[in-house]
Amino acid sequence: MPIEMISQLKVMESYALAAPVVFIMAHILRPLLFVPVLLLCITGGIIFGLLAGTVYSILGLMISSSIFYLIVQMLPALEKRFKRLEEKLLGKQFSLNTCQLALLRMLPFIHFHLLSFCIYKKSVSFHSYLRTTLLTIIPVAIFYTTLGRTFHEISIYYAIPLVLLILLLAYFVRKKNASIKWRTFFSQKPA
Repeated sequence: MPIEMISQLKVMESYALAAPVVFIMAHILRPLLFVPVLLLCITGGIIFGLLAGTVYSILGLMISSSIFYLIVQMLPALEKRFKRLEEKLLGKQFSLNTCQLALLRMLPFIHFHLLSFCIYKKSVSFHSYLRTTLLTIIPVAIFYTTLGRTFHEISIYYAIPLVLLILLLAYFVRKKNASIKWRTFFSQKPA
């Protein structure tokens, strides 16, 4: 084998080891960068495939959730802020079970760490928090990583009509506003 090929293989091998670490770091930094969880999980499915993408997403989300737990423990002001947000959105008497939390994590518009706070409140220890978090993260990681893998495998002949259909649906379900020009509205004389 020529030396150039050997060096190219070493470079590819180093990227193969670095890519999962970078992906997991992206999950950890996700809250600071305001990147949705589903976007990272879909990306993991496209880049790493179903099994590896799911495992890397679960690892990244678990580390991110663990850091959240520790930060909330250290900053009581943040805990009070999340408590107010939870009461505002869910009510004071409302408590979610693990199955409900897992289903809510599937929705892209529900704040990930608000649900982590709900788990934090009902957990008696860090171990129980991690267990419940894992149970609520697994369905999200599997679903969105599978979706990413599907996007990766879909033919361009199916992808283009699918994107056009989504754009058409988005157009038809938009909020429709009627606008009347100022002059038109006030130019009519009362009878």
